[in-house]
Amino acid sequence: MAITVTSPQSKYGFIKNAVSADASGCEEIIGAPATGLSIKIRHLTINSGAAITITLGAGETGPGSVTTALLGPITFTIGMTLQWNFNPPLILPAATSLTVDASGAGAVCVFAQGVIE
Repeated sequence: MAITVTSPQSKYGFIKNAVSADASGCEEIIGAPATGLSIKIRHLTINSGAAITITLGAGETGPGSVTTALLGPITFTIGMTLQWNFNPPLILPAATSLTVDASGAGAVCVFAQGVIE
């Protein structure tokens, strides 16, 4: 279980492209910001290369599970992509990381765009 997170250039806010061959152990996409700041998601795309369920979460509890589910678990078929635009943004609790967890092995890509305020 490992996730590769890249950060394409952005003048305002963040862009994260997170790819994992196995996100079943709960992977961190964006680390928790400083006290008093929250991750605010404006756009989200999730793609799955396997027939699994995927949960986007706020924080990680213990080894391998999200603290609070923001979206999901969502059932994906092989090659399925879902996307959301949030207006107003989806706001995580202050000082909480953005995480993803899957029900089993399989390629997962999460693309997130937003701000930390």
